[in-house]
Amino acid sequence: MVLFVLLGAGFWAWPKDRTQKQEIAGATAKKDPNHPQDVYYGKSQFSTLDSMIKDLRIKIYPEDKIDTFPPPELNLGSRIIVTRATPVEITDAKVAKIYRTWKQTVKELLVENKIELLGQDTVSPDLNEKLIYDMKIAITRVAELDVTEKEEINYRTIKKNSVDLEKGQTETEQRGKKGEKEVVYHIKRVDGVETERERIDSKVLTEPVNEIIIIGIGPKYVHSGVYADTLNAAAKKYLINATALQCLMLRESGGSADAGYPDAQYKGLFQYEEGYWADASARAGYGGASIYSAEAQIFTTAHEIVNGQSRRWPPYAYCANK
Repeated sequence: MVLFVLLGAGFWAWPKDRTQKQEIAGATAKKDPNHPQDVYYGKSQFSTLDSMIKDLRIKIYPEDKIDTFPPPELNLGSRIIVTRATPVEITDAKVAKIYRTWKQTVKELLVENKIELLGQDTVSPDLNEKLIYDMKIAITRVAELDVTEKEEINYRTIKKNSVDLEKGQTETEQRGKKGEKEVVYHIKRVDGVETERERIDSKVLTEPVNEIIIIGIGPKYVHSGVYADTLNAAAKKYLINATALQCLMLRESGGSADAGYPDAQYKGLFQYEEGYWADASARAGYGGASIYSAEAQIFTTAHEIVNGQSRRWPPYAYCANK
């Protein structure tokens, strides 16, 4: 039995067993492989297309086209035909997105979605290629530009030896400071990834300041006591430890320049005999100096020790490492 319903100028035949017919849904024959049609049957208890689609749990995309018959508001149930837009995946600079379209070519699809090709950008397949269902399109973005960057200029570290500083000690005479330069690079990027970089210009904005380190190569100096300055001066001149000279001086004379005055055999800070003093002081540049001169005795003794005469002062073996 078939029920005929009058609709406008024609009739629409509805099967008697509507429940069975409404449960049948699926894709019809693909008249156009790029735009397949899905057929669904909405129930008569729904009076809007949206409610029918929700009931049938149909996924509809904004680009799809929908035809219904009879109209859902008649509450007679409707035959719903969904004609699908062609899905195409575009990967633009490695970012993939699905587009659905009724356009025919790659170029038309890009124009439709306001996707521009600039400069050296490329697209595959070609712009004139016909679109097909589930087609994949790749856009490679190529950019070449000049980029200005600021870069640091490292300072140099200069080391200077100094006898004014004891061996093993260091001092910073001048702290280093990095400079800055402006560099222009010509850069090529493919899909946002830098593939080429060429330096085309550079200028110094701020010169670096070199760091200066003082390296001690001097002897040990004394920091207190009688004749400290003179001992240090002799030590610096002959690179002999002032601490050793001071130790020897104290052992020989207790630090008294007049020791042995006037008639003792050994006289002065380091206890010289008159004859040896005349020769030694002359060798050290103090010829004719008084045997009781503290300066002359200190410099002469330093000269003699560095020239291999330390054996003349037996206590020096003990003092040498002071």
